[in-house]
Amino acid sequence: MARTTTYLTAVAVWFVFGLIAFGVGAVREVFLRPRVREPTAHAIGTLGAVALVALVISAYIRRVHESCSRADLLRIGLLWLVLTVAFEFGFFHYVVGKPWDVLLADYNILRGRLWVLMLATVLLGPILVGTIPGCGKAPVPSSDSGSPSTSEPRR
Repeated sequence: MARTTTYLTAVAVWFVFGLIAFGVGAVREVFLRPRVREPTAHAIGTLGAVALVALVISAYIRRVHESCSRADLLRIGLLWLVLTVAFEFGFFHYVVGKPWDVLLADYNILRGRLWVLMLATVLLGPILVGTIPGCGKAPVPSSDSGSPSTSEPRR
């Protein structure tokens, strides 16, 4: 996969993250908030979104892994981080009208706000998935023993 295509596809994958976030947010508001306190609903929703985004990252990086260097994987994570933060502040401040202090409050992990876990996932997910031995490729059967083996980690 050409490098330009890889980055364009990474942007498309980021839109999938947005769909996940909105979907999880809707589920949180409709099903969780009426049943549990807001901090609990927020935590469950964020952790659910992080898990789903991590699955999408894993599937995408496994697909492009062979054509990506470590630097590419880091750039993809950085691209996703910048897009996420820019959207978070741009949309929710300028379109929805949330004040800056309310938006910044979601970054306070000491108050139970777990949004930073999503940011860590989109930033570090590509490099982690791309460098874990065997994560980027399916095991290939060994010619002498018939047992599966994994590729060497990317250096």
